[in-house]
Amino acid sequence: MTESLTARTVSAIYRYPIKGLSPQAVPGVELEAGKPFPFDRLFALVRPNMPIDVDAPRWAKKGLFVMLMLDEALAQVKTHLDVESLQLTVFGDPADGDECVLRADLKTSRGRDAVEAFFGAQVLKLGATPRLVRAVDGHFMDKPDSVMSCINLATVRSLEAEWDRVVHPLRFRANFYIEGARPWEEFDWIGSDIRLGDVLFHVDRRNGRCGATNVDPVTGERDMDIPSALRKRFGHKDLGVYLIARSNGRVLVGDRVSVPELRAARTKPDPSSPPPPSPASYICRGCYFIYDEAHRPQAFERLPGDWPCPDCGTNKAQFRPYWSELAASR
Repeated sequence: MTESLTARTVSAIYRYPIKGLSPQAVPGVELEAGKPFPFDRLFALVRPNMPIDVDAPRWAKKGLFVMLMLDEALAQVKTHLDVESLQLTVFGDPADGDECVLRADLKTSRGRDAVEAFFGAQVLKLGATPRLVRAVDGHFMDKPDSVMSCINLATVRSLEAEWDRVVHPLRFRANFYIEGARPWEEFDWIGSDIRLGDVLFHVDRRNGRCGATNVDPVTGERDMDIPSALRKRFGHKDLGVYLIARSNGRVLVGDRVSVPELRAARTKPDPSSPPPPSPASYICRGCYFIYDEAHRPQAFERLPGDWPCPDCGTNKAQFRPYWSELAASR
């Protein structure tokens, strides 16, 4: 493995104890081979009337939970969970003084009830109270396997230059943020191993982005359309990569990142266009999955109302007609 003249380093590490709620920076993390990031998406808020056993919850597709992909109002408050005591603190709008608006002990039913009531009122479109659940022997990350997400900050900066606007890195809700690599270099690592601090990781695959990235993590406003912008420019909606720990060890902020000796990465991926969908196509508002009737056995209109999106699990009501020529002009 090699290091560039400007050393690649881990610039920030985050966990997200409750799915859809605030990131929490950590100075370092102890990892086990084949295991997920500790305390990451340990809790989640189940949307009303979803087929999840709240007494024995298991991993489910992300659209079944309250999350930024569908519920930008979550970003209008900031949260902090003490993972040792399970004391949750919720802070209000910084414009109003960033005051504490809720403290709850997630070990108690009273505390969990208070959290459910608070976020039921915060996300009014739910129409009912969500249920707070804790993973029994896993997690509620977007993917069922024990992957960790990694963002190359140089790639984000290259998009800022191209789009002529600031793109907050926390839109991508990654576990690891890396400095010192070339833009888009991370895609060349896929299928290889890299080392962050003491830990050897397998770079498993790209990370396809969803509507959560459209929400400004500071203001809570849905003010961009990042998946569409990526698809228009590059023919895909991928940004960042998924890592799987192959060894036990510790990763600290400031640790070196060692990568395999590969050919020099392109400054940016070659622009391309996705295959044009047929005239009868529909796109999920949340995850941007496209249902193309030309490649499906059934017309979209004939699908039952509770038909779930194959990608995120939301129902048919989250889809809208998709016209590729309109998308390309956005």
